[in-house]
Amino acid sequence: ERTYIPEGQRYSIQNTQVAFCFSETIPAPTGKNEAQQKS
Repeated sequence: ERTYIPEGQRYSIQNTQVAFCFSETIPAPTGKNEAQQKS
């Protein structure tokens, strides 16, 4: 079946989605540097 996704490929797809969501919740590196300088 074309709809069947191999375990390895499915894992890599989930990994990409998790990494994307994770990066979305983290402020930009510039913002983090500014926060450290202010505090």
